[in-house]
Amino acid sequence: MGHPQQYAPEILYPIPRWASRSLLDIDKKVLMYGLDHWQAYELSWLNTDKKPQVAMAEFFFNSDSENIIESKSLKLYLNSLNYESYQSVDVLKSAIEKDLSSISRSEVKVNIFSLDDMDEGWSPARAGRSIDSLDIVCNSMGVEPELLSVDNADVDDEQLYSDLFRSNCPVTGQPDWASFELRYTGKKINESSLLQYLISYRSHQGYHEECAERIFRDIMLRCQPSELRIGMNFLRRGGLDINVYRSTVPVTSDSVNKRLIRQ
Repeated sequence: MGHPQQYAPEILYPIPRWASRSLLDIDKKVLMYGLDHWQAYELSWLNTDKKPQVAMAEFFFNSDSENIIESKSLKLYLNSLNYESYQSVDVLKSAIEKDLSSISRSEVKVNIFSLDDMDEGWSPARAGRSIDSLDIVCNSMGVEPELLSVDNADVDDEQLYSDLFRSNCPVTGQPDWASFELRYTGKKINESSLLQYLISYRSHQGYHEECAERIFRDIMLRCQPSELRIGMNFLRRGGLDINVYRSTVPVTSDSVNKRLIRQ
């Protein structure tokens, strides 16, 4: 794909969700809600005097949308706005919402923030407890859901997180790093087994959304929690970060994580 010099919504490339979900057999095995939260750090356009404007934006895609959007195509689409004039931020917002909703076949919510509107501080604390200091042996050559196990104890609303997740882009082969969080109720998930399982993705090739849905499915089937929510906050690439949330109950846009230190 070349870098467009004018508005180019046609550059957006859809990827049907059904392809990976049919392989995971998700619809038949687990009930799943969620949303995909994208943050764009390189949004720029022109006002009516041709003066450049800059801002940050966030996009919310419902996990029931027909398509996800290939991330490089979204970056190029946003770049195509760089030389376009808009009467107001609201006009720009409406144009982006229209284009993203059309390509994803679902309503997309867009927020645009001036840099002065953004909170410069990082989130002061993260909910839950890190499992990254656990002593484990990692011999997996691929994703192994059989690594997951539970203990005898019951837990209520336990929250855990890890910053060791890595998978690989199926298009470029480049590594995709993420912070993973888990919140659940049910039999206590063995934390060493969870960390081993997450690390087994290190050579896996999959889109962000597919990785999150695979993890959600495996935890539901192997550990059988009564309630489950996972979040995956992927690091920024090309001025975009993608944050994927899947849950046993509906997820709303006001429940997503604040920007993490690595983003």
